[in-house]
Amino acid sequence: MNRTVIVVALGLLALMQVVPFVSTVGFAQTEIVMPFSTAGFQSGVIDEVQGSTIRIDGRSYVLKSAVLVVNHEGEPLELERIIPTSLVKFHLKEGHIDKMVVKLPQ
Repeated sequence: MNRTVIVVALGLLALMQVVPFVSTVGFAQTEIVMPFSTAGFQSGVIDEVQGSTIRIDGRSYVLKSAVLVVNHEGEPLELERIIPTSLVKFHLKEGHIDKMVVKLPQ
């Protein structure tokens, strides 16, 4: 019995070492697992989405053509579903947004 518990514990520790690309993002004191690291992301509130441009906290950004947008649960989110007042964490690459995590208002 003890040997089985040790083997399972070691297996779980090994698994956690193999999955380095999962990160945790906090929105309103909730922990969320993301499919990518959010280190270096900026935070804000979405004011408006218009085509390939998004305004966050009064500043306009251009979205890269292959922008990756996920909801707060890490699931893909279409730009058309984003509404103003949504919380966002976003990453800039070459001055354009290439990744975003959006938490829609409840």
